[in-house]
Amino acid sequence: MKAIIQHWSSILISLLCAMTLGSCRSTNVNLSVFVRTPDHPQGVDSLTVARSDSIIKFLFVDYQSSQKSERLLNSSLEALERADSLYQRFKRMQPDTIACEMDASADSGSNDRKENMLKQIRNELQFAEGNLLQSTRLNPFSLASKEALAHTYILWADVEKSNLQLERAIAVFEEILKLEKGEHYIFAKLAECHFRLKNWQNALDNYVMAERILLATNFVIDSVLHELPETDSMKYELHFDYLYSQAVCLARMYKATEALAMLKKAKEKAVSGEKRKLAEQYEDWLTWDNGNIRAAEEKNNILELIQKKKYEDAVVRFEKLKNELKDPTAIDEIEWRIAQLEFKFLDRKQEACERMLRVVKNYRLPTASPDVQAAYSTYIEDCGVMHYHLGMEFIQSSDYKQAQKYLEQGARLDWSGNYKCDLELAKLNRHDPKLTLEIIDRVLQQPPRLLRDEMLTALEIKLSALRKMGPGYLAEAAIIYKQIRELQNQQ
Repeated sequence: MKAIIQHWSSILISLLCAMTLGSCRSTNVNLSVFVRTPDHPQGVDSLTVARSDSIIKFLFVDYQSSQKSERLLNSSLEALERADSLYQRFKRMQPDTIACEMDASADSGSNDRKENMLKQIRNELQFAEGNLLQSTRLNPFSLASKEALAHTYILWADVEKSNLQLERAIAVFEEILKLEKGEHYIFAKLAECHFRLKNWQNALDNYVMAERILLATNFVIDSVLHELPETDSMKYELHFDYLYSQAVCLARMYKATEALAMLKKAKEKAVSGEKRKLAEQYEDWLTWDNGNIRAAEEKNNILELIQKKKYEDAVVRFEKLKNELKDPTAIDEIEWRIAQLEFKFLDRKQEACERMLRVVKNYRLPTASPDVQAAYSTYIEDCGVMHYHLGMEFIQSSDYKQAQKYLEQGARLDWSGNYKCDLELAKLNRHDPKLTLEIIDRVLQQPPRLLRDEMLTALEIKLSALRKMGPGYLAEAAIIYKQIRELQNQQ
């Protein structure tokens, strides 16, 4: 029985071998695959080799593809640099508004040059984009190519004012972060793109990540240091930038309290007066009308209308905004802005003077902060200027009664030119020598302010008034006459 089994086993094995050899011949199977190859090093089993091969094709790029990718990257960077240089020139070509109004004929040639330049910029960007996309396909691990592609889209967004290009830049930065999550500047660039798209929460989250990584990279903050190595100083500046940007994002989400707290942190990290001033200015903006961010935004929007010379629309919106404010100092600022528009552009000068007089009467020096004092000093100065110029306009139109009133009011205000109002009042009141002397003596008490011609005018008015007063004043008149002659002889 055992012999029979062995016999049939040998027959079966022979048949299997024959079938295998026949199959190999019929399908042209290369038997060399079962032989060790150069990629199958000694001391490594076939299962490990297979596993390594499956990993290698996702981790390594062959030399030829890597070199081609590098060449494409370099040519793209050159194109990107050319595009950026052209775009900087294009921005400098933006015409001055007044010049355009004066010479509309110059617009045609200028527009043609700008269109040609924009076409060149687009061509360079398209060239860079195409090469960089190919470069990243050849070498998916080239962070330099991906970064260049993202920056290409950012510049393109600047040129075209396109949200689509910003979204493409975001997609590229997110790809980079899949490979590299330890670079703070990538998160910062991603945050900038989201910020420009008004994705405030996404921008905030990425600025937070940028700050967190910055602080984790061998960098310890020590606020008592004043002289820092260049690299540390740069990191301090970046830390300020990330904190400041977080504050702005929070403000855009109308979280005034959190934004102010973040600004406080930013000011503590400011290594230059310029940075600190930037934070303080934004802090002032945030606290306007007791932290009414929407009102502050509306004020900015109205100021843009003024830039576009839409003065009447600006006044209408200022009046509406004024009714929504609670802080008296904010209300007075809006009143001041309305008065400026009325006086300078809308020919409502008397209304402007009335409005400004109400504003300056609201000022209470002892309780005012330095910033408020500075603001009201400006208001008082402008109020005085308005009254003086309106008084002079009435003199030119021979309406001396109105001129007297506005100049009298201007002389009573504590502004740098109140003596000018007094000087004009002295001229208007020459028929009352006693009053003239009283007024002109107020003028002469401010010699540092008086120009030479103004001093001469004041002395001549006083001389005339003294003569009208009679013989008892002639001796003083002689002294004034001598002063006039000395001043006239001065070069």
